[in-house]
Amino acid sequence: MKLDKIITLANKNVELQFLAMERSLRATGCQLPIWVIPFDDNKFDLPEGAVWWEIEPLLAWSKSHNMFSMCRKYQCFLTDNYQYVDSDIIFLRNPEEVLEPVDAFITSCTHWNNPDHTYNDETKAYFLSKSTTWQKNIFNAGQFACDRKLYTLETLKTTCEGTFRSTLIDKIQVYKDQVAINLLVSLTGVPIINLSLPPYNMQSTWAGDYKEEGFEEVYWGAGNVKPYIVHWAGVPTHRKLAINKYFLKQLTAEEALLWNSKTEAELRHDNAISINKIRGKLHRIRKALKHA
Repeated sequence: MKLDKIITLANKNVELQFLAMERSLRATGCQLPIWVIPFDDNKFDLPEGAVWWEIEPLLAWSKSHNMFSMCRKYQCFLTDNYQYVDSDIIFLRNPEEVLEPVDAFITSCTHWNNPDHTYNDETKAYFLSKSTTWQKNIFNAGQFACDRKLYTLETLKTTCEGTFRSTLIDKIQVYKDQVAINLLVSLTGVPIINLSLPPYNMQSTWAGDYKEEGFEEVYWGAGNVKPYIVHWAGVPTHRKLAINKYFLKQLTAEEALLWNSKTEAELRHDNAISINKIRGKLHRIRKALKHA
């Protein structure tokens, strides 16, 4: 595949993650333009080489159906030769070089070993109708690349409004983008290649797999097994992982202070939720004992 752009989704709330992603990309030697899909109207000033990318007819259509904003990444399917990444990703190797020998639809996640949150009852039935090993084609919707256009605007709208409308439109706020995007890709019949599976055998791109110091020697020691991206998908920002150093080194001292404040606020929020859950359980136990 010959990449000609990097695509991401962002707003002001993830500016620090975006900046770390952009700087890590440039550090690999990749100077491709970055097309930024706005998550909402809360934009920020982009660095040189990055532009906001909106397809107004698609945006108007999604708004008319009150669709979850993450689904704005549907517009990736209207272009070709791109690498899509969520903003909570950093690059370790140049994607142009990594993806040059492969084509079709490319991912490098390990969702095949835990496909939760990538399907619902309707889409699982569809996947099973196609293959008994459907899990090998499941991928994380936060990172993928493709060398071809999978839809036109009209075929995308027609597909979403068709047989799987419940998943792709009506209940998208429930199922979110990951279920929808896995389905939309599968429906096209495009070959799906996962670089973490044979014959490529790249190591995991999920940050949660790299908790302890020294993981580089253990997992990335030989050949081309070192992942070219690392994705913090679902990992709380306050969680202490050895891999976090690759993200933090992309921030300035001032940005690091802002990031620490953000992670501490998230920790306080999560702790408050945990305490409230415990209080709720104790209240229910006391109520049950009272009426026993």
